[in-house]
Amino acid sequence: MDVRIRPIRPEDKALLSWGLTNLSEASVHRRFLAPKPRFTDGELRYLTEVDGHDHVAFIAEDESGSLIGVGRFVRLTDDPVAAEVAIVVADPFQGQGIGTLLGQRLADDAARQGVLRFTATVLSENRAAQALMTKLTGRLDRRVAGRGTSALSADLAA
Repeated sequence: MDVRIRPIRPEDKALLSWGLTNLSEASVHRRFLAPKPRFTDGELRYLTEVDGHDHVAFIAEDESGSLIGVGRFVRLTDDPVAAEVAIVVADPFQGQGIGTLLGQRLADDAARQGVLRFTATVLSENRAAQALMTKLTGRLDRRVAGRGTSALSADLAA
């Protein structure tokens, strides 16, 4: 399958809304740690109107232009060499390397922007997210954050 990864654009609001409604409950819970039936207008602005430096986001599309994944990082204001990373892949495409493609693109871009470390809060049982962070960096620091979540931190390759 051909996958195209491109920067997110403001006109992707409807695409993101569509993508959320097509995720399984389990995938929504893994990504948002809670039910998320829809995005508000403010959330859609935040998710699609990014600055490309402190907030970077990419969309993965298949050959027909259908949304198959989204990845983003947001630089931490209190630690500007670190950024919180998040990736979600549409259910039919999970386990096919789409998350890895998005993660590598994010890591490469983050390194160019001066980000040295990715952080994430994930469900403790989300082994796929932990494996992806390890794959991107080779080393993962994990600590229990509470309520069934883990705080992950991984240094990006030099």
